Amino acid sequence: MTNKQGDGVSRRKFLRNAGVVGAAGAAISAGAVSTGMAVAADKQSAKCSDCDYDVVVIGGGFAGVTAARDSMKNGYKTLILEARNRLGGRTFSSEFAGHKVELGGTWIHWTQPFVWSEVQRYGLKLKETPEPFSEEQQTVRILHEGKSVEPTLEELIGISKAIKAYFADTPKLWERPFDAKHTWKQLLAVDGMSGADRFAQLKLTPLERSFVDAYVAGIAHTTSDRTSYLEIARWWALPGGNMTAFVDACGRYSFKDGTISLINAMINDGKPQVRLSTPVANVQEQGNRVLVTTEGGEVIRAAAVIVAVPMNVLPRIAFSPALDPALIQAAEEKHTGSGVKVFVRTKGKLPGEGKRLGVAGSSHPINLLATYAKAEDHTIFVGFGADPEKLDIQDRDAVQAAISAFYPDLEVESCYGYEWTLDPYARGTYCSYKPNWLGKYYDHFQKDRGRVVFGQGDHGEGWRGFIDGAISAGSQAALRTHKLLG
Repeated sequence: MTNKQGDGVSRRKFLRNAGVVGAAGAAISAGAVSTGMAVAADKQSAKCSDCDYDVVVIGGGFAGVTAARDSMKNGYKTLILEARNRLGGRTFSSEFAGHKVELGGTWIHWTQPFVWSEVQRYGLKLKETPEPFSEEQQTVRILHEGKSVEPTLEELIGISKAIKAYFADTPKLWERPFDAKHTWKQLLAVDGMSGADRFAQLKLTPLERSFVDAYVAGIAHTTSDRTSYLEIARWWALPGGNMTAFVDACGRYSFKDGTISLINAMINDGKPQVRLSTPVANVQEQGNRVLVTTEGGEVIRAAAVIVAVPMNVLPRIAFSPALDPALIQAAEEKHTGSGVKVFVRTKGKLPGEGKRLGVAGSSHPINLLATYAKAEDHTIFVGFGADPEKLDIQDRDAVQAAISAFYPDLEVESCYGYEWTLDPYARGTYCSYKPNWLGKYYDHFQKDRGRVVFGQGDHGEGWRGFIDGAISAGSQAALRTHKLLG
């Protein structure tokens, strides 16, 4: 069975549909937003007499939706302008082979305080991965020197020691992972180190390095030589600095009804106005108001604007006065989050050993492969790769070859994913900093200017780059906007 597609065909097809909802129920429809969820803002008058809205939020991901909800609750008439025809940003609830899947950000955890408080606030239900979840045996295969090997107990012990060695400096680097300035000198001292540079400081066997490198690539969503070691260490520090907590925080708990369930809850709660398929072209400060011009030519007057778009797409919008050149430089350089995430349906019920994990270093098309859901006649796997040039996730034969490298017995029936690097309103996956970025750009990110407030989930403290970090960024932007407007 094959549905092989040439690179040009699949990539062109994706570009043509970039940002378009591909599954029923994957996002709020434009009609639902405008007629059913924006009643409060529709009837509300702006406090600013010369404005259409008190607050305009640019970007409808978790940061933007949080900022809009909180701004409405602060008494401001608020509008979200979203370029896509759906809300959610780099989260994307969809369906594949009869299973609910997330094409972007997915997993949450109680060590992530902002998103977990929202789960509690709205009483949202969670599920565990794989589904159905049970504490069962996991078979581990490591792709090493061109062969798929199942590590011995002795090798697993060595791998455990290698992981501890790789992250041994984390407690002193990120003593307070929500406060970089607390250990600023220690961070700057190794700011130029890449994830791969760290390996040169350690005595690891090739097998141990392959295993650790796979997780480094999975964390950064790029090859280990392109990401900052500090980024990897931050992820390790946040859930408590051990493998069990790390795996649970990054890959166990997710929303039973999709990430869109939280987006919907926030919109229903705050009831801001929402305009989909409305990209912004220009933001111009003009005295006590800001003029926002859409790509369609409409001019919207606001007392304040909250910018909640991914950093890589910031240059798409013209700002007057011009933004801090460092912001544009970083955005044009782009962060390193640029890998792939692919869901794979394999034929037949997974054999009795329970669940499977495949691990391979940065050079392989798939670095982490894990069981996602189990059924009687098929199994769903999710795979993560560091480099989209190494795997066309629309090509079943290419995905089959990558999967077979780990488990030759698995027959790929179909595959499914979203190419975020081709999405013009993302231009990458979640944000991962490059070496030297902390010292070079940290003080420039999230720095407001006049009536333009920044609330980008790519920046900030703690779990930035996660759903949790986006909610934090949006909430703080709304607070600063409240202080600005009074």
